[in-house]
Amino acid sequence: MAFTGGEVTGMLWSMSETAISVAEAAKDFLRVLDRVERRRESAILVREGKPVATLCPLPSPALTSAELAERWSKLDKLPSDEANAFADDIEAARRSLPPLKSAWD
Repeated sequence: MAFTGGEVTGMLWSMSETAISVAEAAKDFLRVLDRVERRRESAILVREGKPVATLCPLPSPALTSAELAERWSKLDKLPSDEANAFADDIEAARRSLPPLKSAWD
């Protein structure tokens, strides 16, 4: 079933949200929960044609420094000409900034 303007009309899996009846969700809760968890899609729970709740995935926990370092080491490196061009762009951007003012002035 799909939520459209306050009414439910059949089943529609949108890009990131699904409307599902409370009865259907209760009957097949593990499938609904699996879809929310694995596909990162929210589910709108509907009773008597009206949305009553949303089941949505929690944000992923932040990575630790060690996990970030491990990922960093596996990233593809820029070719030296692209890396140099990037460094030049950063320096040009820094030169275009106004000078820093002392916080004590």
